[in-house]
Amino acid sequence: MDASKMNYDELLEFALSLAVKIQQSGAETYRVEETITRLLSAYGIEADASVIPNCITVSCKTPDGKNISTLRRVRSCDTQLDAIERYSALSRKLCTEKPDLDEAWALLKSTTANVRHYNAWIIFLGYFLVAFGFAFFFKGTFFDAIVAGFCGLATGFSLKLMGNLHANPFFSTLVSGFILSFFAHCFGHLGLCDNVDAVSIGALMILVPGFLFTNSLRDIIYGDTMSGVNRLVQVLIIAVALVVGTSAAVSFATVLFGGIESGANLVTYSLPIQCIAGMIGTLGFCLWFNIHGHGLLLCLLGSIISWLVYSLCAHFNMNLYGCYFIAAAVVSLYAEIMARIRKYPATSYLLASLVPLIPGAGVYYTMSAIARNDMATFSQKGVETAAIAGSIAIGILLVSSSFRMLSVYKQRRACKKAAK
Repeated sequence: MDASKMNYDELLEFALSLAVKIQQSGAETYRVEETITRLLSAYGIEADASVIPNCITVSCKTPDGKNISTLRRVRSCDTQLDAIERYSALSRKLCTEKPDLDEAWALLKSTTANVRHYNAWIIFLGYFLVAFGFAFFFKGTFFDAIVAGFCGLATGFSLKLMGNLHANPFFSTLVSGFILSFFAHCFGHLGLCDNVDAVSIGALMILVPGFLFTNSLRDIIYGDTMSGVNRLVQVLIIAVALVVGTSAAVSFATVLFGGIESGANLVTYSLPIQCIAGMIGTLGFCLWFNIHGHGLLLCLLGSIISWLVYSLCAHFNMNLYGCYFIAAAVVSLYAEIMARIRKYPATSYLLASLVPLIPGAGVYYTMSAIARNDMATFSQKGVETAAIAGSIAIGILLVSSSFRMLSVYKQRRACKKAAK
């Protein structure tokens, strides 16, 4: 494109609009920032971008020496991995071909229109499968899994209703946590399930901010401190909402029905059954995360790999945090390799593959300890759960940082060859 005819204000607006689309789809902080800087660099502009979960700021200097800055507030975000893949592919296409802005806007509009979405019934099936699969995964019986699936559906309806009413995350999580926990205890007192803990943990996986917590640690370690702290505050808010909602439900159910025995009928399954259960739960997340096509099968394979690696490490008596660290590192390596083979962002494969490693049971027992006013168990389980999330984050960062450094090295080497 002819630089003399370039409308740099419009170019900046376009780059920001594309970045907002990627941010709203749930992309990592560094991906959003790199989308802006690489796109503007391709059109001959030096730029800096600063991204936090609800705001994007960009400043740049045009070839004629003019300084331009702009800011955009991002009001809502969701995990839409098909959208991340399509917008990332568009970004690469624009950086390579550098079309004029009218064509670029048309491509952005076309990409947005072509993002695939599952219908509402498929999304609710995802909620059911998450709770069903992870009730099995966390040692529940078949009846526990069925009941957990219905609790997952109730949680999904609650989240959908709260979203339609534009409820804030705290209130939405509080209400949904109360509903799933109360339903689980009601089913338990009716004798329709064998273990309320397994039912509650399975459904709770829908609400546990495991990915958000891991991403907050990743941002902080990457150096994106503001973004990481912002996400960490969101995690704490959601955690408090879960504690309040589930504790209130347990107290209310106890008043109505009396106490209920915990951990009485847990079942220890063989490794193949654990992998299948984890895969079913992961399939639910894949539907929820809007993953389509062949990538869906690769994500399910990644979930099996993650739990196999964890189980293998545990078999050789490695400590708990080492098991999670190595499993996360292997899954991150798998995601990076698949991303380069299929030319898609690693995020899709990574998030889904990590699902069996989410410490849902740790979160549940931490909250249960608060409800019982057992501060010793609360401290123990809370620290353990946070350490597990930290181990996962460090395992991911070890691999992803290595691949990013390798990518930078290759780019610099290519530039040196081109200069010769």
